[in-house]
Amino acid sequence: MSDRTTTTIATVVLVACLAGAAAVAGAVQKQREELELVVKMEGIRGMPPHVAIVTAALGTFRGLAVDVLWARADHLQTEGDFYEAQTLAQWITMLQPRFQKVWGFQAWNLSWNIAAATQVPAERWGWVSRGIDLLRSRGIPLNPKASSLYFDLAWIFQGKIARIGDKDHWYYKARLAAEMQEVVGNIVAGRTTPEALARFRRIVDAPRTLDELTAATPAVQRALDAVRTAGLEPDEGLLRMLGRVMMRFTSLDAKVLGDVALPPGTNRELVEVLRQDPELASLVLEQLVPHLQRRVLEDHYRMEPAKMLEVMKTYGPLDWRHPQSHGIYWSEQGVAVSRSLAQREDTNELMLVRGRLMMLLDLMRTGRVEYDPVTNRVDLLADPRFARSFEQAIQEAFALIASDEGVTAGEFGTAEESDLFATYERFLDLATTLSYLYGDQPEAERYFTLLKDLAERQGFGDEPAFSDTVENFVAIRFAGMANVNPTDLRQLLDALLRRGLLEGLAKGDTRIFGRFLRIARTAYDRRYAAAQRGEAFVLDETKLLPFPKLVDNSFDACMRQASVPLLTRARIWAWAPEHIRQSAAASLVESLRAEATAAGLDADVSFPAPPRPEPAAKQPADAADTPSASEADDGGA
Repeated sequence: MSDRTTTTIATVVLVACLAGAAAVAGAVQKQREELELVVKMEGIRGMPPHVAIVTAALGTFRGLAVDVLWARADHLQTEGDFYEAQTLAQWITMLQPRFQKVWGFQAWNLSWNIAAATQVPAERWGWVSRGIDLLRSRGIPLNPKASSLYFDLAWIFQGKIARIGDKDHWYYKARLAAEMQEVVGNIVAGRTTPEALARFRRIVDAPRTLDELTAATPAVQRALDAVRTAGLEPDEGLLRMLGRVMMRFTSLDAKVLGDVALPPGTNRELVEVLRQDPELASLVLEQLVPHLQRRVLEDHYRMEPAKMLEVMKTYGPLDWRHPQSHGIYWSEQGVAVSRSLAQREDTNELMLVRGRLMMLLDLMRTGRVEYDPVTNRVDLLADPRFARSFEQAIQEAFALIASDEGVTAGEFGTAEESDLFATYERFLDLATTLSYLYGDQPEAERYFTLLKDLAERQGFGDEPAFSDTVENFVAIRFAGMANVNPTDLRQLLDALLRRGLLEGLAKGDTRIFGRFLRIARTAYDRRYAAAQRGEAFVLDETKLLPFPKLVDNSFDACMRQASVPLLTRARIWAWAPEHIRQSAAASLVESLRAEATAAGLDADVSFPAPPRPEPAAKQPADAADTPSASEADDGGA
């Protein structure tokens, strides 16, 4: 009886346990899914037989196989065998797609190690872009709560493309600019911040599907019929083809060189139909293109246009052709993900916050992108509008640090305000210098006061640089500019030239313009020699464009800037040296005259077309590129 009783009781307990387990299984599974602990078996096609067998046979013991492969991959990485390490990393992601660390390992290996193993710029860019796409299209979608992967992706844009550590960084910048301008166009250059936001909002508000588009605007069906009649489909290929055509039509170098040919791969039948039918062209460009832009951003780049717009509202008119704009976007998503986690202590949020601040700082120095698709010429110029964005961002960072939740610094504990002082000091230093050089004296004084206060808080407020006027501070900083990298020098030259335009030519004083021109030329000659004639491709890492070309670029950018009053630009045009106006006429005079007419001004008086330059006798290169002493003194007038 005792044995039967024991057996009965055990059976009842077993059944009760099984029933209880079944009752809670659903809740446990739901919790596992919420914590993203559920791993679906990935396809094994293309894997070596022994790895495929391990995948199919080991089941839950796949973790053991991952450990072995990871140890082997790490060893190969140390030995410099990057290609085999990359292959093993791919297998690991197939076996264990939730293994976050291996995604970062693999992306770094592609973008840094394997890319460095080839000397061909196009091949190097191919590996860098593969590293980006690996995280953007696979790693992050499979691990949306892994904040470290967002930082890894942001760092490729910031450290590999935006900075100058790679010898082909200018090539990367040009390729990214071309790729993104094909998709979103040039929505920032020459526009105010509200205008840029309004243009990008068209992408955000565009219908997501073709059915939604045709339902909202039935006339778009005519555009779709025209596209398909020309043998195309409303897809990314069409968007990029139209983007390349628009880039060619707006190319300054194409007008200067007289190169009006359509780019390779253009569907001439569709382009000709659009030229002859303005109504159809409007349907394609104003209705179909925004829809395609949204689809490509979401499907190809895995970026949400609504979030992109929010980032632009927060930090300023981000140009999506600039690598730091992408870095800021992904960094922003990483911070949001990190702060939503239940366990944040293992995440270094301070690194994400500081990285985002450094990207904004770089946009102050290089945020204006000048890219021409015909010659692949790319130039990055300062954009002081991002100074206010940085101020807002660092104050928000200080507020996060002071909040109850705080900001984690990973193994270093909780972040403190002093952890951001070095970044804040660099910002105030740059903001003071740029504001002064760009002619905003009140802003320069304000930033200089904040800089002195910060210096006193850190115990070095008595240094000579902080003991005198803002002019003295800038002079001390300027004395060291001859030893900086080309990017910093380029920003200084642009600031000097633009201040000469606004403080000199806009006020009819060619001598002031001449002084700024002379200072800029002196700094240029002291540090870098001009590029050789004919080198119209991207900038070499140790050279700048010829000085006259830098002057032309700065003049062109200033005359296109909508925030500069039209009458001010008309005065600059009137007092500008004739050779500068002749260089800019092909790309500028038509649009300037149209603006004048729209404003009720006499275009012939406001922006008269300069006479065509007469063929000049052949001169030595140095003589042709260097303004005479009298030109430097009086602005060349």
